[in-house]
Order: sequence, then structure tokens, then C-alpha cells
Amino acid sequence: MSGPGESSGGELKKGLAAVLGRPAPTRRQLLLGGGHLAAVWTLAFVQPMLDLLGKNPDFFVARGNSTGDILILAFGLIFVPPLILLGVEWVVSKVSAKAYYGLHFLLLAGISMFFFTQVVSDVFSARSALILLVSLGLGALLAWMVFRFVFVKNLMDILIIAPLVVLALFIFNSKTTDLIFPKEGDFEVAADSGNDTPVVLMIFDELGTSNLMTKDGRIAANRFPNFARLASSSTWYKNETTTAFFTSHAVPGILTGVNQPADTLPTWQEQPLSLFSQFSKGRKLHVLEPVTAICPEELCPDQEADAGQLTRLKALYQDLKIVEGKLVLPPGLARKLPDVSSNFEGFGEGSQDEAPVKLGKRKHKSGDLAVKAKPHSDPELYEQFIQQVPDSDRGFTVMHMHLPHQVWKYDLQGNQYNDSPLGQLSRSLGKWMVNSNGISISQDRMYVQTGFADNLLGQMRRKLESMGLWDKALVIVTADHGISFQGNGVPQRQADKRAMGEVANPPLFIKYPGQEQGKVSRKHSMTLDIAPTIGRTLGVKGMYKTDGVPLQGPVPNRPITITDPEGKLYTSNVPTMVRQRDQAIARADQRLGTGPFYTLGPAPQLIGQPVKPVPPGTTDALLDEPDLGKAYDPGEDLIPMFITGTWNGTVPNAPKKAPLFAIAINGKVEGTARPFNFDGQVHWGTLINPASMHQGKNTIAIYQVQGKKLIPLGGNS
Repeated sequence: MSGPGESSGGELKKGLAAVLGRPAPTRRQLLLGGGHLAAVWTLAFVQPMLDLLGKNPDFFVARGNSTGDILILAFGLIFVPPLILLGVEWVVSKVSAKAYYGLHFLLLAGISMFFFTQVVSDVFSARSALILLVSLGLGALLAWMVFRFVFVKNLMDILIIAPLVVLALFIFNSKTTDLIFPKEGDFEVAADSGNDTPVVLMIFDELGTSNLMTKDGRIAANRFPNFARLASSSTWYKNETTTAFFTSHAVPGILTGVNQPADTLPTWQEQPLSLFSQFSKGRKLHVLEPVTAICPEELCPDQEADAGQLTRLKALYQDLKIVEGKLVLPPGLARKLPDVSSNFEGFGEGSQDEAPVKLGKRKHKSGDLAVKAKPHSDPELYEQFIQQVPDSDRGFTVMHMHLPHQVWKYDLQGNQYNDSPLGQLSRSLGKWMVNSNGISISQDRMYVQTGFADNLLGQMRRKLESMGLWDKALVIVTADHGISFQGNGVPQRQADKRAMGEVANPPLFIKYPGQEQGKVSRKHSMTLDIAPTIGRTLGVKGMYKTDGVPLQGPVPNRPITITDPEGKLYTSNVPTMVRQRDQAIARADQRLGTGPFYTLGPAPQLIGQPVKPVPPGTTDALLDEPDLGKAYDPGEDLIPMFITGTWNGTVPNAPKKAPLFAIAINGKVEGTARPFNFDGQVHWGTLINPASMHQGKNTIAIYQVQGKKLIPLGGNS
């Protein structure tokens, strides 16, 4: 008598034999089979993608995608792959019925596998290989059942309608519907645009006031000299608050002065009253608006639209294939893909598909920069934009930069450095996946990228001074929101009352016309106040109604109210925010010290100390990139300044009790770090001064600090 395993195995073999022994498929069978593939393709790949995009229309707004782009994307995702597969199956069926049924079985099982991958990943956590193996088994089982059982085949026949349902829901019943069928915009330019005062508005992104400050309440001049200089000749509104933790709502609040519902699209059709409608008459606009579209195309032509549909669709495809991987792959594999939560485009930059920005070979987007452009993080374009600020008393410049926003990858001059497995240490801008020692690495990188933002601020000031416009101009420097490095369950940038001191408090500096002396204001200013403050400064009469007030006068007693993308409100008050801000500054000082860049770390006093070579064969600590810096060519390579690796030791739960590491470059200590647990291993990392890396071969060595001794752990020698 055969056992249960033999019986079921025999049944499967009989079922497969019956499948492969079928006669050639009819036209109806071919079409139904193609419909089955379309159904599982839609459920496995298309539905998760369109569901995500349908909930996040800002993705398309930020990229400058047209209605045609969106529809081509949706129809292409749903229909093109199944039609290609149907064509392949038709050709194969003409050659061999057995080959057709075998191919159809494999395609049905293979596509279904990725549907089950999502299900299995939600049910239990395991290694990616096991999740894929189980999912493949379930996909094969489903394919076999379609061939073996009539009721399963009938169910698949019913699911053929899935592509049409998913497409209809995306087009007619999602947040993206308003982009596909935009409102008839009612945009009117106001008659009164004010006096002859040039206006410059610089909006940084993901920059909190606490990141600029020292514990004594000043700007950290040793790191941010241009912010410090600005504070000495402007009014610094320390208690500034934003309206949202996400750019597509926070930036429109700056540009309009109106606090719209959270689901309002950041477009001029949805928000027609703005700085551009009020102040554009008789003024020369110079606008960089990468994430929003508050300035209409008739005033600010969109370079993305001019780039051509094919170019836009290609860029869209390059990014969405990474998003798709994040959605359908097991968590272990998905984490290895580039981060898609920190930007709106260029997810693959630095990967094999997209050449990274290299020292001396930055990407350059050509075009008339006097009109609106939609890059997200392009140092050369930022610098060019500043150089083309209008030399006019009636110039109106708005510059929103995706800095120092993640992805953190630039040094102080805007040159890109190497990536590492420690590039993303939080879950999609949510909770940190590491302890304080790991968070400190990200905070160090943010500080350095803020140094580049400070560099751009200095360039803007020098440009205005060279044209004789600085004294007479109204210059406003702010940000949309901040970022939290608190840890202990507090997310980076989700709405959370514990993070108000870091996330809700962006900087605001206003240099009024003729102002020479610095002043600190304790008013509770808001980003909504910027538009009416510009109106008061320019002497505009009959300005449209805003939710903010001119900061030249008194401000009402108002709470801090922040919205999340779903419209949920989080409230706090200024004393609580200030207390949390002070705590954030103290945490940063404790983690990284108070010195200048490239000394930041747990033991800055060790920087510059000479070391002895690491003995050959020492491998207690390994570099993530063993060849890093061994043949460095500054004209071709990314700067090898992000030094990371693993350690074969163990670390205690208390971050402060973790051992201290020193990382030496070419015989001198250039960075310090403490190891931490991440992704099943003990990791460490630090940024080092790029000047310590010279052309050719560079030696990297890792040591454990024990008192005054440096114990060799490993390196690349």
C-alpha cells in the first residue's frame, strides 16, 4: 500500500500528465488563458502599485507628469505585459500544444508567486529565500488547481475582470483622479503687486531649527557660518512652526499662507491664491519649485513638460520598477533596493541603472533656469539658479531646495560621496531600526549635508550683494519641516507629539529691507505668516485673505497644530516645543560633540592622533567595501568618505556601554564610532574628512579604543 505522500505525489503527476497531454488550445482557450495571466498579473503587480500611486498623487505633481503620462502608465502596466505574454503563448501553441500548456503553467505559477510573496511576508517573518520558496510552491499549487479543478478555473474566469476594475478604481476613485481630471483653474493675477522691493524666498527641506543651534541658543557658527551671518543681520523667529510633517502640504502653506485640508493637491488649480497670483504683475519671476506646482505654467513654464513625454515616461519607469520591487519582494530583498521614501524621483541614482553624481562630473540639467524647473537634488543646478537671480528691484525669486533632505549623500561643496549598507536606517521615514549609536551616523550625515545648504545660502547672499540688492531686498529663509533623531520609538517624521521640538520647528529668518542688525523674536510665528508678511513689506493693498498674519505686528495666541497626510491633527504648545528642542540639542551634543564637521563622533579628541599599522591578517572588523579608497581617482570616483563595516563582537543593550572605535586614514585617526546591531549583524560607521583621502592608494584601519591604547581590529591594508 502506498503512503499518503506517494498518493498525493502520484495525483500531482497524473494531473500534470493530463495537462500536458491535452489537445491544441482553441482560440477561446487561448484568450481565457491570457485573461487568467492578466488577472494574476494585475493582482500581483499592478494593484499594489496603482493603489499606492492612487493614494499619493503628489508623486506625479512633483515629477511634472501630465494626464497623458498617468494614463499611459496605468494602461501600460495593466495591458502591455499580459498582451505580450498572450502573443508568446499564441506563437508557442502553433509549435506544440504540450509546450504551450507547460509554458502557461509556468507563467501562471511564476506570476502568482509574487502575489503570494506579499501574503506570506505578512504571515510570518523568515529569510527571503524561504519566503520565495513557499510562495513559488503556492503559485505552482494555484496553477495546478486551475488545470485540475473546474471550480478554480471558473473562479479565474471571473477574475478576468480584475484589470478593468483596478484600472477604473485608479482613474475614477482615487486621490489621483483630480490630477487625471483637473479642475478648471481660476487663476487671476492681482492688480497690486507692491512697491519696488526685490524678494528672495529660500525654502530648505527637512531642516529643523534645533539642527542649526548650540545649547546657548545661538547658531553653530563653526558649522554654519552663513546661517550665523544671516542671523546677525536679520530677524530670527526662533519659535516658528509648520503646518504639516510632509512637503506637499507644508510648502503650499508657505507659498499661499492658507492652511488647506491635508488632501488638497499642491497645484495652482487647487490653490489659485498664492504669492504668484498676488505678486507676479510687473515682476520678473525666478522660480525653483521641485515638489509642488503652485506657480501656474503660464507664469512658470515647467521644464519637465518641455523635456518630452518619452523622457518623462522613461524616468517614471526607472523609478517605478524600484517601487514595485519594494512592494512585491520579501522584506530582506526589498531592503537592498534604493530608498524610495526620501524623495520623489531618482530612486536608482548611484545604482547600476543610473550613473551617480561624481566629483568634478556632476549631472547637469540644461535649460532656461529663469523659469520653473523640477529637479530634486542637483547641486550644479542649485548653483546655476542662484547665479541667475534677476538683477532687478522688482525681481521675485522663490527657491525650494530638496536639502538637507534625505538621501544624505553630499559633502560641504555638494560633491557626492560613496553609499553603504547603512544608507537607510529607518523604516520609510518611520521608526528608527537602530539605537542611538546608529542614529548618530545619520545625524552626522545630515549635518554635513546641511553644511552644503549653508554653502548655497552664502552663494545667494554674495550674488545679491554683487548686484547691490542685498540691503534693499526682502530675504526670507525658512524650511518646510524638520526631522527627528530622537529614537526610542519616536519616528523620524511621522506626526508625533514627542517630536514637535525637532519636526514642527523649521527655521525662519527674515532680512527686512534696510535691516543691518540682527534680532531674535520670541513670537509664535508660523509658515502661514510668510505670505502676509511679504504683502505688508511690499505695501500691497487688498491682499487676499490668508490664515496667517503679518509678522511686523502682533500675532494671536494660537496652538501648534500639525496635520499628517490622512488629515489627523496633532497639537502642542510653544513651551513644550522649546523644551523638546533643547533636549534635541543636548542629545546631539552628547552623541557627536560640538566641534566642526569631520570631528563629529563619540570621541572627537582622538581626531588627528597617529596610529601604528594594523598587523596583516587582522579581521575582527571588516569594511563593507574592502577596496574603498585603494585606487581613488578624484576626477572619476565618488568621494570614499563614508567608512562603514561590521564587527565580530557583541554590543550591550545600553548604547553608551558599547565599545569605542577609531577609524584611521593613512596613519591618522579621522573618525570615531560606536558599534550597534542592525540587520542581524554588528555594524559601525563614520564620516571622515574628504581631504584625508588622496589620489591613489589610501589605507583604512579600524581600532578599538581601550583607555589610551588602540587595539587593531582590521582594515584594507
